[in-house]
Amino acid sequence: MKYTSILVMVFLAMVPAAWSQSLSFGFGDVELEATLNELDVSAKVDIKGFTIEASAQWGLSTVQVTAALSQGLAPAEVYVAAFLANASGKSLDTVVTLYKKDKKAGWGALAKSLGIKPGSEAFKAFKTKTKASATKVKGKKK
Repeated sequence: MKYTSILVMVFLAMVPAAWSQSLSFGFGDVELEATLNELDVSAKVDIKGFTIEASAQWGLSTVQVTAALSQGLAPAEVYVAAFLANASGKSLDTVVTLYKKDKKAGWGALAKSLGIKPGSEAFKAFKTKTKASATKVKGKKK
């Protein structure tokens, strides 16, 4: 009985750690990675607000954003995919499919393969929009 109680307590202690686990995007930009992780945490609290924000920021329908979320991507990953779709002219579905084919390479490698390089105007705009979105979604938490 004590053993079971200990196992339950250990499991419950691990749940918040798993929920707040940081994602790595492979962009090589510590500030951007932190902002994306902040966006991810806030989005999980207010997924509807995140969906509206990502849709507005990247010119997608909320249905497209919701569909991408339903494919097992974290909200911040959907946000990155939406940016890559917008910047490359590819569909969100195409970007998600490309990412899923080679997750190990990471989002940074996918961005480069789509012609979006760190330091480019598109990438600078992405960083600016990510900060704005993280602030908006965080502010909408209930």
